[in-house]
This record gives sequence, structure tokens and C-alpha cells, in this order.
Amino acid sequence: MAAIIVKEFNRLPKARKNTYIDLEVDLEIDYTKTNPLYNIKEQKDIVADYDLNAIKNSIYNIFTTMPGQKILNPIFGLNLLQFLFTGISTANARLLGDTILQGLTRFEPRLTVDNINITTNTDEQQYIIDLIISAPSLNINNLEIKGTLAESGYYFN
Repeated sequence: MAAIIVKEFNRLPKARKNTYIDLEVDLEIDYTKTNPLYNIKEQKDIVADYDLNAIKNSIYNIFTTMPGQKILNPIFGLNLLQFLFTGISTANARLLGDTILQGLTRFEPRLTVDNINITTNTDEQQYIIDLIISAPSLNINNLEIKGTLAESGYYFN
């Protein structure tokens, strides 16, 4: 049987004592750098997120991935955009909160959802999502994470 060995991982600092490590999802192009040989823009390098940032990264992935979008895990993700096109209402906000609770419970076992508060903003056609979570393995309790679900997608505030 063949083995794949990635030597770059061996170069990580040994002194770091993190519980969780994840890759940062923001791989946008850095327009401040250009490659003079090809006259093209360079992408940012891959960056690791640790512990709480790794969990926030996971929440963002869950919220922005549609079920069926990941070929190897077709049930992963939440269809949050459906709530934007059915009308902003208190009833839909309750359904949105239930969907988020079920999704985070199913896909993110590292955290516990303590409270979800959804505020409707009909003028802007968006939901403001206020999560109160705990991460017992990191000794974090009652951490507030605010975000907005709008036509352009989900983003942290």
C-alpha cells in the first residue's frame, strides 16, 4: 500500500498547543501583489485557523454550503437562502432558528448552542442571527457570534 507523506506539516511549530486546527476559507485574491513574469494577480497563501477560529470557520462553512454541494458529503450544509425568498417574517425566523439549531447540532459536535436569537429586518430583507454558543473542550461559555443572512449570503458582523 502506498503512503502519502506531506513534509510541510512537519515544519509546523511544535510549541503550539491547540485543540483544533482548520484551514481558513478566505482564499480571495490579494490585489496588492502581482507576478511580474506573467502579469497576473497572486492569491493569498493558505492560512490555518486554530481553536475558536476553527469553530467559527466551521459555522461559516455549514451556513454557506448547500446540501448536495459537497460531492463526498451530500447531506452537509444548510439551505439558509430559502428563508430569504419566502418573505421575511417572524414565523420564518423561527423556522430559520430551528434549522440552524438542527444543523449545528448535527454538523458541529465541538460546540453547544445555548441560544439563538433571530431578528428580522424587512426593510433590508435580511435576518440578523445572534448565536450564543459554548465550546466545552476549549472552556468557552456563552460566546456571542453575530451574523447576517441577506440576499448576498451569510456573513459575520
